[in-house]
Amino acid sequence: MGVTQAATVNPRSASARVADAQAGDARAWSWPAGVRVWKAHLDRAERAEWWEWLSEGERERACAFARAVDRRRYVVAHAALRSVLGGVCGVPAARVAFSPDPSGRPRLDPGGGRPAPDFNLSHSDEWALVAVAPEGWRVGVDVERVRDDLDPLAMADRLYRPEEAARLRAASPGAALTGYFRLWTAKEAFVKATGGGLARLGDVLVHGEGHEGSATCERSRSLGGPVRWLGVAAGYAAAVVTIASTPAPRTG
Repeated sequence: MGVTQAATVNPRSASARVADAQAGDARAWSWPAGVRVWKAHLDRAERAEWWEWLSEGERERACAFARAVDRRRYVVAHAALRSVLGGVCGVPAARVAFSPDPSGRPRLDPGGGRPAPDFNLSHSDEWALVAVAPEGWRVGVDVERVRDDLDPLAMADRLYRPEEAARLRAASPGAALTGYFRLWTAKEAFVKATGGGLARLGDVLVHGEGHEGSATCERSRSLGGPVRWLGVAAGYAAAVVTIASTPAPRTG
């Protein structure tokens, strides 16, 4: 369905390899040694079978959108998720099933007693990202359209750690806006990877330049993981975070 592999990330390595592979290419669907991220363009004609792949709850949420474009993008994004996971697990997309984990985070049920990879979905306007991690890792991904209708410095003062806001104030106006969304996607991806309310956006401290960095939880410094920023498309920011799936320590 036109899903493209955007990146392959080894969670134990500090490097990320950006590569493209069409959905019809078996390399896009084979189980990797590390974490993989696929991207899907959402502004495309919807196919009838994609609607059939969705759960009843997803169909209800799709129908609740007021704008047709938002409904279509939602359907395409969730169909892309099933297309990727079906390829990873070797089952038809229509048979991909989910169940909530103890924290309420959706998890994959691959069937046959096989270990379930972790996954995460994010979409913003015309792009979606699907991240999949092997057993032993949790993954979070976030993509956001970079908007110029907000004040990044004022927002950072409200939402980010003081040292992060200071870095943005030291940057040029254009770099501050881009930097604001880079930090936002890294924080959102970290919160999604941890799940269960273990970290809030304001608890997450992000470091890094270029394509690589790290994120930690200020409430529990032992909870952290690498950040990879992805070049999805012009005008968008995106990040993926991986953390070990061992139980997180109590934070009091």
